[in-house]
Amino acid sequence: MAYKTDIPATVVISSNHNNNIALAENKFGFQDELYSRTQNRNNQLGNLVTKILKTSTSYKQGIHPRRFCRRWFGLESINEYGRPRLTEEQIVEIESEHGYREKCINLIARLLKIKPNTIHRWGKGVTFDKIPADKRQKYEIYLGYVDAIRVIVTSLTELDEYLLLRLLRRLEKR
Repeated sequence: MAYKTDIPATVVISSNHNNNIALAENKFGFQDELYSRTQNRNNQLGNLVTKILKTSTSYKQGIHPRRFCRRWFGLESINEYGRPRLTEEQIVEIESEHGYREKCINLIARLLKIKPNTIHRWGKGVTFDKIPADKRQKYEIYLGYVDAIRVIVTSLTELDEYLLLRLLRRLEKR
């Protein structure tokens, strides 16, 4: 028995329709602008993952608190030509400005869930050369994880401003 419907078959499309088209175009070798952008995005994400793995978690290499603060506050950022935005002398000058050490101490204390007074005892300035030996590796690896998350979030936001919001919504539903 056939049922008559007012909805044409072409209107009923699954939510994966665009993905299916992209897969078909890929399978049959068709390349359009959308496919090119998808490939570029995938390449960028692949490069990002490689950078993250080189700098942190896979090799169990952490980040020293001084370097972590430099990266967090953008002192080690690079310009559009791939060169450091600031020289080492400029970075040291910024690190010696009033309030920079306190910002680092408060940030690290919040992330490691320890008291700022504990970090004050790690040495003068931002060299943090008196971190207790028994906790140094643990703290540095944890800061490495946080830095990896920072890099991922920043890069995802640059690639697609709405991607991060969608990811956060998905995490909220869990």
